[in-house]
Amino acid sequence: MITKTKTLLALFILSAVTFSCSSDDDAAPVENPADVSYVLAYQTTDFDTYIWQFESTDELLSGTINMIGKGIEQPASAGVPVANTFFALSGEEEGSVGYYLNSDGILVKSKNVFTGDTYAYGTTDDNKLVLINSPWDASSTQNELIIYDPATSSITNRKFDDFVLPNGHFLWPTSVNVSGNKLFVSTFERDAAWKLYQENAVVKVYDYPSLTYVKTITDTRTTAIGQYYTNTGMVQTESGDIYTFSSNSRTAGYTATASHSGILRIKKGESEFDTTYFLDIEASALKGKVLSAYPVGGEKVLINYMPADIDAAQGNWSFLNYGTFKFKSAIVDLSSKAITPVTGLPDHAGDNYFGFGSAFTENGKTYKSFVTNDEGRVYQIDVNTGVAVKGALITGGVNLPAITKLKKK
Repeated sequence: MITKTKTLLALFILSAVTFSCSSDDDAAPVENPADVSYVLAYQTTDFDTYIWQFESTDELLSGTINMIGKGIEQPASAGVPVANTFFALSGEEEGSVGYYLNSDGILVKSKNVFTGDTYAYGTTDDNKLVLINSPWDASSTQNELIIYDPATSSITNRKFDDFVLPNGHFLWPTSVNVSGNKLFVSTFERDAAWKLYQENAVVKVYDYPSLTYVKTITDTRTTAIGQYYTNTGMVQTESGDIYTFSSNSRTAGYTATASHSGILRIKKGESEFDTTYFLDIEASALKGKVLSAYPVGGEKVLINYMPADIDAAQGNWSFLNYGTFKFKSAIVDLSSKAITPVTGLPDHAGDNYFGFGSAFTENGKTYKSFVTNDEGRVYQIDVNTGVAVKGALITGGVNLPAITKLKKK
């Protein structure tokens, strides 16, 4: 499974812009529909990826989506979000490339830039993308941290740091987030043979944008944050607080420990775990193990979870393929800890590497593709009620790795 995963390098980037009006005097500009367009990535059953431009989210809610031979074919195969750009990140020789809308509303691409083999990524408060390159084959313990600026299609800083541990193992990055002047990289421990160790939550902290290493923080209340190649283990909410998601799950590739799956917090302006906050997902009404989280506005996230009582019976790493169709979803208000189970959505597969760019939220509705035992289909989920509405059937493939909205430049 891991060998196959290494061939699935790619990412895209999205930027969702929302507007609100508090009074006639300070009202934000009204968005002109003619100035925006939606873009999605479609992956075929042969892992070919196409980028397609469309005009309304209504097109996601009925009929059939089949992009084979349509749109723009490109070498990337997964998804991300940043600064009004749809970014295909590839470790191949031609490098990565961003897509954007020109002044005529046509999807065009920026110049290519070589970024290397990236396994973790995250956006920043100043509209940059942070990438973490890792030695997959354990040939080195040096990881490269890179800052990419989509406005100039260039790398503005890059620095190496050793992720080695005293026992000879090393830390593998799972998610990246920047809040203020600190950069956070969540990790799990692995050895050269890809045996995983995950007894504690572990995050490496850096200064941003210098990328200077500061310290490593740990928390014993739960286990490793995130999992391999998913980038859904860490979310920054609108308050600026960062929340981390630990599965302690066999379906995420781990050997479960006695600890519980849970959510931790790093408060805005801090660089330590908040000792006053812990949301135990296994002890909650969900009685589950949280595998991923997608920001959906305010302090809320959409989470994907596995019922704890059946996790051990599932396939190891099954979050990353279609072997298990027993995952469920819920909306979690991280600040209040209120949980709303998603209804109207069948039990489904895991997210298969696609990351936080695979969920797009607008006007209180989240759009995401889900794969069940029978089909791949888009669902619209109400962020407040958790009610899911069945949308377009996906044929020729089973999922949409990324969905976003772009504005003309």
